[in-house]
Amino acid sequence: MATVTDFASVKHFAAQEFKHPELVNADFLRWLDQVRDVAGVPFHLTSDARTPEENAAASGSSPTSLHLLGRAVDFALPEDVTARYHIVRAVFLCEVSAPGPIELELVHGPSDHHIHLGCYLQASHPPQLELTLT
Repeated sequence: MATVTDFASVKHFAAQEFKHPELVNADFLRWLDQVRDVAGVPFHLTSDARTPEENAAASGSSPTSLHLLGRAVDFALPEDVTARYHIVRAVFLCEVSAPGPIELELVHGPSDHHIHLGCYLQASHPPQLELTLT
Protein backbone atom coordinates (compact mmCIF):
# COMPACT_ATOMS: atom_id res chain seq x y z
CA MET A 1 0.00 0.00 0.00
CA ALA A 2 1.10 3.56 -0.67
CA THR A 3 3.08 5.46 1.95
CA VAL A 4 3.99 9.11 2.40
CA THR A 5 7.24 8.33 0.56
CA ASP A 6 5.31 6.87 -2.41
CA PHE A 7 3.21 10.02 -2.69
CA ALA A 8 6.33 12.18 -2.40
CA SER A 9 7.83 10.36 -5.38
CA VAL A 10 4.94 11.05 -7.79
CA LYS A 11 4.54 14.22 -9.81
CA HIS A 12 0.81 14.63 -10.34
CA PHE A 13 -0.99 13.28 -7.27
CA ALA A 14 -1.07 14.19 -3.60
CA ALA A 15 -2.36 11.95 -0.83
CA GLN A 16 -5.09 14.53 -0.11
CA GLU A 17 -6.70 13.81 -3.50
CA PHE A 18 -7.50 10.25 -2.38
CA LYS A 19 -10.20 9.27 0.07
CA HIS A 20 -8.07 6.33 1.22
CA PRO A 21 -4.44 7.05 0.29
CA GLU A 22 -3.30 4.38 2.73
CA LEU A 23 -5.18 1.72 0.72
CA VAL A 24 -3.81 2.69 -2.71
CA ASN A 25 -1.40 0.15 -4.19
CA ALA A 26 2.02 1.83 -4.52
CA ASP A 27 2.86 0.25 -7.91
CA PHE A 28 -0.52 1.30 -9.26
CA LEU A 29 0.00 4.86 -7.94
CA ARG A 30 3.34 5.19 -9.74
CA TRP A 31 1.84 3.83 -12.96
CA LEU A 32 -1.20 6.13 -12.67
CA ASP A 33 1.17 9.07 -12.29
CA GLN A 34 3.03 7.99 -15.44
CA VAL A 35 -0.26 7.77 -17.39
CA ARG A 36 -1.24 11.24 -16.15
CA ASP A 37 2.15 12.62 -17.19
CA VAL A 38 1.90 11.18 -20.72
CA ALA A 39 -1.74 12.29 -21.09
CA GLY A 40 -0.89 15.87 -20.20
CA VAL A 41 -4.38 16.52 -18.83
CA PRO A 42 -5.56 16.63 -15.20
CA PHE A 43 -7.33 13.67 -13.63
CA HIS A 44 -10.05 14.81 -11.21
CA LEU A 45 -10.50 11.74 -9.00
CA THR A 46 -14.03 10.79 -8.01
CA SER A 47 -13.29 7.36 -6.50
CA ASP A 48 -10.17 5.47 -5.47
CA ALA A 49 -9.50 2.63 -3.03
CA ARG A 50 -12.61 1.51 -1.18
CA THR A 51 -13.37 -0.34 2.00
CA PRO A 52 -15.68 -3.37 1.61
CA GLU A 53 -18.54 -1.33 3.09
CA GLU A 54 -18.01 1.56 0.68
CA ASN A 55 -17.77 -0.83 -2.24
CA ALA A 56 -21.03 -2.55 -1.30
CA ALA A 57 -22.74 0.84 -1.14
CA ALA A 58 -21.33 2.04 -4.50
CA SER A 59 -23.88 1.91 -7.29
CA GLY A 60 -23.09 -0.84 -9.80
CA SER A 61 -19.93 -1.95 -8.02
CA SER A 62 -18.65 -5.51 -8.24
CA PRO A 63 -17.73 -7.59 -5.17
CA THR A 64 -14.42 -8.28 -6.96
CA SER A 65 -13.79 -4.61 -7.77
CA LEU A 66 -10.18 -3.51 -8.23
CA HIS A 67 -11.06 -0.56 -5.97
CA LEU A 68 -10.99 -3.05 -3.07
CA LEU A 69 -7.34 -3.81 -3.86
CA GLY A 70 -6.35 -0.16 -4.19
CA ARG A 71 -5.67 -0.80 -7.87
CA ALA A 72 -8.38 1.32 -9.49
CA VAL A 73 -9.56 4.90 -9.70
CA ASP A 74 -12.45 6.69 -11.31
CA PHE A 75 -12.08 10.24 -12.51
CA ALA A 76 -14.23 12.79 -14.27
CA LEU A 77 -14.72 12.23 -17.99
CA PRO A 78 -13.42 15.38 -19.68
CA GLU A 79 -15.91 17.26 -21.83
CA ASP A 80 -13.20 17.85 -24.41
CA VAL A 81 -12.85 14.89 -26.80
CA THR A 82 -9.20 15.73 -27.42
CA ALA A 83 -8.51 15.34 -23.70
CA ARG A 84 -10.29 11.96 -23.77
CA TYR A 85 -8.13 10.91 -26.70
CA HIS A 86 -4.97 11.92 -24.81
CA ILE A 87 -6.00 9.83 -21.81
CA VAL A 88 -6.78 6.71 -23.85
CA ARG A 89 -3.57 7.17 -25.85
CA ALA A 90 -1.54 7.51 -22.64
CA VAL A 91 -3.02 4.30 -21.22
CA PHE A 92 -2.04 2.43 -24.39
CA LEU A 93 1.46 3.96 -24.44
CA CYS A 94 2.03 3.13 -20.76
CA GLU A 95 0.59 -0.38 -20.97
CA VAL A 96 4.03 -2.01 -21.10
CA SER A 97 5.01 -0.53 -17.72
CA ALA A 98 1.70 -1.31 -15.99
CA PRO A 99 1.88 -3.46 -12.84
CA GLY A 100 -0.65 -5.85 -14.37
CA PRO A 101 -3.25 -6.21 -17.11
CA ILE A 102 -5.21 -2.98 -17.58
CA GLU A 103 -8.91 -2.24 -17.33
CA LEU A 104 -10.05 1.00 -18.98
CA GLU A 105 -13.70 1.96 -19.08
CA LEU A 106 -15.17 5.19 -20.46
CA VAL A 107 -18.64 5.67 -19.01
CA HIS A 108 -20.91 8.19 -20.70
CA GLY A 109 -24.40 7.37 -19.55
CA PRO A 110 -27.42 9.59 -18.93
CA SER A 111 -26.38 10.36 -15.35
CA ASP A 112 -22.85 8.96 -15.03
CA HIS A 113 -19.78 10.33 -16.81
CA HIS A 114 -16.40 8.99 -15.69
CA ILE A 115 -13.29 7.07 -16.66
CA HIS A 116 -12.45 3.93 -14.72
CA LEU A 117 -8.81 2.85 -14.81
CA GLY A 118 -7.50 -0.21 -13.00
CA CYS A 119 -4.75 -2.82 -13.01
CA TYR A 120 -5.28 -6.48 -12.22
CA LEU A 121 -2.74 -8.51 -10.30
CA GLN A 122 -0.53 -10.37 -12.78
CA ALA A 123 -1.51 -13.84 -11.59
CA SER A 124 -5.22 -13.13 -11.25
CA HIS A 125 -6.06 -12.14 -14.81
CA PRO A 126 -4.82 -13.00 -18.29
CA PRO A 127 -2.56 -10.36 -19.85
CA GLN A 128 -4.76 -8.00 -21.83
CA LEU A 129 -6.00 -4.47 -22.11
CA GLU A 130 -9.75 -4.09 -21.64
CA LEU A 131 -11.48 -1.07 -23.14
CA THR A 132 -15.18 -0.69 -22.47
CA LEU A 133 -17.31 2.17 -23.75
CA THR A 134 -20.70 2.44 -22.08
